[in-house]
Amino acid sequence: MSLISALQTASTAMEVFSSALGVDQTNVANASTAGYSALNANIQPIDLSGDGTNTNDYLSVTSTDSAFADASVRAASSQASASSTAAQQLSPVNSLFDITGQTGILAAFQQFSTAFANLSVTPNDPTLGAAALAAAGNVASAFQTTAAGLESQQAQTDSSIQSTVSQINTLTSQIAQLNVQAAGASQSQTNPGIQANLSSDLDQLSSLVDINVTTNATTGAVSVLAGGELPLVLGDQSYALSANPAAAAGSQITSATGGNSPVSFSGQLGGLLQVQNGTLSPLLAPTGSTGSLNTLASGFATAVNSLLTSGVTTAGAPGVALFDISDPVNAASTLTVDHAVTASDLGLGTATESNGIANQLAALPASTAAGLSAEGLFGSIAASVGQSLSDANTQSTADQTTLTSAQANRTQISGVSLDQEAVNITAYQRAYDASAQVVSILDQLTSIEVGLLNGNTQ
Repeated sequence: MSLISALQTASTAMEVFSSALGVDQTNVANASTAGYSALNANIQPIDLSGDGTNTNDYLSVTSTDSAFADASVRAASSQASASSTAAQQLSPVNSLFDITGQTGILAAFQQFSTAFANLSVTPNDPTLGAAALAAAGNVASAFQTTAAGLESQQAQTDSSIQSTVSQINTLTSQIAQLNVQAAGASQSQTNPGIQANLSSDLDQLSSLVDINVTTNATTGAVSVLAGGELPLVLGDQSYALSANPAAAAGSQITSATGGNSPVSFSGQLGGLLQVQNGTLSPLLAPTGSTGSLNTLASGFATAVNSLLTSGVTTAGAPGVALFDISDPVNAASTLTVDHAVTASDLGLGTATESNGIANQLAALPASTAAGLSAEGLFGSIAASVGQSLSDANTQSTADQTTLTSAQANRTQISGVSLDQEAVNITAYQRAYDASAQVVSILDQLTSIEVGLLNGNTQ
């Protein structure tokens, strides 16, 4: 080996170790950067096989990014976000169905029973009659309050669905732009900034909706599907989603690409749709069919009116209907008491008993009709909502544990270890210094050799 060749090799080694130091310094600088995966500097034996002008002949930079670890984290994130979102949305719904009888519909039923039980003792008592009318008004008010609470929660859920879709579209647009940058970057080295931003955006996207991600091995660009079916990003193109919460379940989310929507989603969007379709719609049925709360309100009011119109007043006149149920489909929100009805208009008696109807009204909330009483139906509704909330809370706790574990596993595989970086930097720095000393010695020897050659030629 000539001195010139040896000098060239030592100089190349300095460049390689300097580049390797740069890789580890990049790792340290991005140790806390969201989505960043540590880079590895892989040094090949440095000899005379290259011309010394291209460091990449001897150094390759690879990412520790793990597709499996990323997919595990994103799947866990989608599920955790779905269950957490469902629990958050269901909590205020559950509070509308007090099963203790202290407030709400059940309390109003119990007050109704008490008021008509008292009135049955002295059917012609105007004070007790007024109390019975007030109790009936409280039933209507309790239904209206509950319906208003559900409608408010539904409006909030609808707004959250639209907002979530907007966030999804913003992220997918960003990802498409990062794909363009990734495709345009030099393919001789990994661009940690682009890859970190892609990973961070994909992680955020997975919390909003479940995604399937495939990565182009050559460019690093990604393709993304929502729910395993709807294209969100294909190369440099992003495809916006649109939401229509009022549409039938399964067709509320559509894509600019067309095609069929998945039956269900996960992530924040999935949690919102789950509450919308699984709890709120069955209670209110905004598409026009009668929901369970409206069925309860209409059924109870109809039973009360039927009893009163079958009875006679204390003066012997036919009884009149008390509740106005002109809109049975929306009975819970529109139910009112006819304020023209007075205590003397109540048909509390029968042909044989002056208080026969009053007794039946007192027992009505707890009376079984077609297998379920009004209080029983309310209890069934409340139990269903409560169980949904309990299940969501339990699932959320389990899902968060799974997510934490997946994140820890990914950090172990792809995260930056500052201890390891310190070891690497020390080793590369020493190697660089050693190469620098070799270069210095070879430079001196080369100068001596040149001098000798010049002396021989004189």
